[in-house]
Amino acid sequence: TAELCAKGNMTANTSSHVQPGSNITLTCQLKPQDYIKQCRIAIFFNSSELTSSYSSSVSTRFLVHTYGKHMFTCKTFCDYGKKLICGIDIESGNPPDEPRNVSCIQHGTDGHPICTWDKGRLTYIDTTYVVQLSNGTDVLCISQERLDTRFGSLALSKLNFDLTYTIVVAAFNKLGSAFSQPLVFMLIDIVKPHPPKFSVEFEHSSTTNCTLSWHNEAQARHCRLRYRPLTSLNGEKCSLYGLEPYTTYEFQLSCKIHPKRGLWSNWSTCKNRTPEAVPTGLLDIWYQQRDVGSQQQNISLFWKALSKSEARGRILQYTVTFEALDQRSPRAEVHLTTQTSYARVMPRLNYKITVTAENSKGRSPPASIVTDLDLPPPQEVSAIAMGNSSILISWKPPISSTASITGYIVEWSDRQRNTHLEPHPHIKDEECYQISVSALYQNRAGWATSVKGYSSAKAPSAGPQMYTTLQANGILVSWEVIPAHQQRGCITGYHIYLQKKDSQVDPHVYGRYLVTAQRSLYITDLQPGEHYSLWMTASTAAGEGPWGNSELICLESNEPLQGCGARRHPSPGLPVFHTLEMLFLLLFSY
Repeated sequence: TAELCAKGNMTANTSSHVQPGSNITLTCQLKPQDYIKQCRIAIFFNSSELTSSYSSSVSTRFLVHTYGKHMFTCKTFCDYGKKLICGIDIESGNPPDEPRNVSCIQHGTDGHPICTWDKGRLTYIDTTYVVQLSNGTDVLCISQERLDTRFGSLALSKLNFDLTYTIVVAAFNKLGSAFSQPLVFMLIDIVKPHPPKFSVEFEHSSTTNCTLSWHNEAQARHCRLRYRPLTSLNGEKCSLYGLEPYTTYEFQLSCKIHPKRGLWSNWSTCKNRTPEAVPTGLLDIWYQQRDVGSQQQNISLFWKALSKSEARGRILQYTVTFEALDQRSPRAEVHLTTQTSYARVMPRLNYKITVTAENSKGRSPPASIVTDLDLPPPQEVSAIAMGNSSILISWKPPISSTASITGYIVEWSDRQRNTHLEPHPHIKDEECYQISVSALYQNRAGWATSVKGYSSAKAPSAGPQMYTTLQANGILVSWEVIPAHQQRGCITGYHIYLQKKDSQVDPHVYGRYLVTAQRSLYITDLQPGEHYSLWMTASTAAGEGPWGNSELICLESNEPLQGCGARRHPSPGLPVFHTLEMLFLLLFSY
């Protein structure tokens, strides 16, 4: 390789393209008229000086160990400055590898084939790739020059479906050439049809059958459906059977031109939901009985919602039918509800109760139970706090009965938040539950025994709201239930504290054992004309909570010198004074 310049020449003992590891000899020769003895001549690689000499020529050896272009220059250095004499470029790279994994694909029957291949290692120098396409008579060559990619790709012109083609990919650069193995194919082998467009329709007369219809390219006559393991579908329609009602299905369809050759298209997707069907499940129902007076009873019914496969649609309502077993009673009562529970006060008789679920297509089979006023409840029901959101419920069997017991029903509910007994799925700590246990006598449930229970408790976080009413010989104290979130367990009792004003003696305590159902207490042992402070607390098994509100009270005395003192309006933040005269004024205003 040589470069001839006006002031001198530069040569290399190799070609302009070498592989890494090559040793090259570089020479720079000045022309006679440009040689000056006082000047130095030097060879540079990029900006680094390799060698120099005070003569008309200079030579050096250079080891190439990197890829890419190497630029060498020759310069002279004299007293009046430096001059560029000549230069030469040497490129370092690799000969091309054999192109591998040659493949061609055409998207859609009206597209153009695109062929790709693996180039192998990078060459780092200009390399030309030529696709040689032959149909047996003609040869078409298409070239591509790219350095920066590992894979080659070329688009071909339209091909004929009836011809057989051979493709060879050839690679050329300054360091060598390579050829791929030939690829032989027909167009039917490489065409990948576009995903078909299709729809799903369900038959009106059946909720489990559907028809799929699709449209695709004219040549794509063989399809497959992802929904079920079918290897081949012919035509443009198929029917499926045995689908679940009211269920959303995803269908995926793919097609190709020939059943044994060629490529499958990508999957196309369609989603649709089957129609509803008549419910098939039988509701799981149970009930509770509670006396309401001597002639009536409250019957509470509960049932589990049907599973999706049993409901076979959206349940719109439930039908509850009460049929008295006493023949002298009126005909059956029918009631509708959208809830999974129903309560009704009925005459104290035995009933056959039927519950059905209904969707847009019809009703489920009737589920029935028979109530019995003579079925006794379990004995000695107890609830033990176990902590960690759990309660241990234990009981003993009912007293002797002629009917055989087949099981027990345990129910729990938050009585503070629910006015009716409704199933509560999870037990929470620091919560009070009403727990009921009843025995199952074949297809009937007996009377229930109820207790209160909790998994863990803390002392209440607030005291009851207390009210006082002065009477002639005493005071009536009443209070409200503490809000459920402040009870922090089951309330076990209340304490009412009474203390003379400014007294240093401990207050008198009432109601240490007051039952929680009791909401009032009458206090009579008060001295007329004496001022008393009154406050109240509530307790759980964990301890006593803080005070609620407090009040200052006084009973009027008949003796003038022992009255309650001047009357005044209460100020904000001060205890409220109650006198008998104030009570009379209130009564008079009514």
